[in-house]
Amino acid sequence: MTEECQARWEATEEQIETIIIPAMKNIAQQCAGYGEKLQCPPAFIAVMLRDIADAFDEKPAEGESSCGCC
Repeated sequence: MTEECQARWEATEEQIETIIIPAMKNIAQQCAGYGEKLQCPPAFIAVMLRDIADAFDEKPAEGESSCGCC
């Protein structure tokens, strides 16, 4: 998603309450479970999550668009 797309899109209150917050809670619970299974420090889980976030932030190849708005 480009900066222009990010500036134009905004979650609705309903999306925040029914999708975004529950998804974030679910992801946090799953990651806490992985931390327990791995017996690793929370910082390792944080690195995993940053790597995932970075994959979503990567710029698409030239000529490609990662969303339908640009």
